[in-house]
Amino acid sequence: MRRSLTLLIITLICTACSGASEDKWTKQRPPTYPVTGTVKLNGTPLEGATVVFQSNGAQTQAAVGRTDKDGNFQMRTFKEGDGAIAGEHRVTITCVKTEGPADGTNLDEADVVIKETSLIPERYADAQKSGLTATVRPDQENAVTFELEKKN
Repeated sequence: MRRSLTLLIITLICTACSGASEDKWTKQRPPTYPVTGTVKLNGTPLEGATVVFQSNGAQTQAAVGRTDKDGNFQMRTFKEGDGAIAGEHRVTITCVKTEGPADGTNLDEADVVIKETSLIPERYADAQKSGLTATVRPDQENAVTFELEKKN
């Protein structure tokens, strides 16, 4: 009897706690669908690029992904790997190299200059000029590839 009462109390506590972790805002989120993809620059996988999906619809949540060494990314809207909301999206991609003071520099005594250089054409960072789009559908796999070109 005592054991079953203990199990009942533990079950009630776990049930109450699991419901408390989802607040009103979380419950009102639009559904998201997994999105994966690849970014290539002149046919070569692009590492360290940031991919942003900006919805064309009534929902305004953006999704973000970051490419790995193979140029692959996974989109995130609210939590890691949840994807993007369904619909049409304008896409921007940025990839910058940041240069700053040498390691060990006393930042209190130095004139700190941070230089950012885009490794891809700037047009890909502008949703109006990038020419990149993606459609996220709830009823199918959402895998996209972006082939960027940089003229040498």
